[in-house]
Amino acid sequence: MKRLPSTPLSLSTTPSGYSIVDSTDLTSVASRFVLQHISESANHKFNSLEGAAEAIALSHFAKFKDKPARIFPRHIAKEFLRYLEHHGYVTTTDGDFVTDEEGLGYENIYWRLVRKNSSSDVGPVHADRWFWELGDSPFPNSHTRVKVWMPLIQDDENPSLMILPESQEKDFSYDYRLDSFGKKKPVFSDNLVTSGMISALVRVGEAIIFNDSLLHGGKATCRNRVSLEFTIGTRVI
Repeated sequence: MKRLPSTPLSLSTTPSGYSIVDSTDLTSVASRFVLQHISESANHKFNSLEGAAEAIALSHFAKFKDKPARIFPRHIAKEFLRYLEHHGYVTTTDGDFVTDEEGLGYENIYWRLVRKNSSSDVGPVHADRWFWELGDSPFPNSHTRVKVWMPLIQDDENPSLMILPESQEKDFSYDYRLDSFGKKKPVFSDNLVTSGMISALVRVGEAIIFNDSLLHGGKATCRNRVSLEFTIGTRVI
């Protein structure tokens, strides 16, 4: 994602449904913004993202468990987006935008902590498109969605994002449940499908850009994982 000539749409419309790209410099910058958000939310200045992640895992996980607590506040989101635009990390077309799926009135950029050896922390298998189908956030018919996901801390010997290549070409049935906020969350339990999931092999210093319909999920490993993600609404040409 380092001044690539390709657009997010082209990177997500490969036969596999995703592309893994270099994001070395952006990873360090993203880590700084996540650290800023954690420090402001916890009212404590942490010296490193690794240290902040360990402190959350040990004592403050409940505070940051739900997605709303992990979305950058407006001032951090705007600063991060200005950095992306100024340095040309993502090549977009006119009319592209970072989405506001939570209806906050500004672009949603958020992080996740998966504690080491804690399978309850990982996201279940899903396609991002399902959240939009179940939600009430408007989205223009002229655009499609592309996810950008990058690990900031993880066990690089055992990358923990799981995907099913080419699944964006298939239409899967799913159910839903209501979360603690009353929002519908997709539930997918086809073991014959999920047994084919593989590691995306995206490592720290890289990012994966994938199709809105690609099946993906996570797994816990022997190290805390911190990741950053956001969705780009991009015009269909």
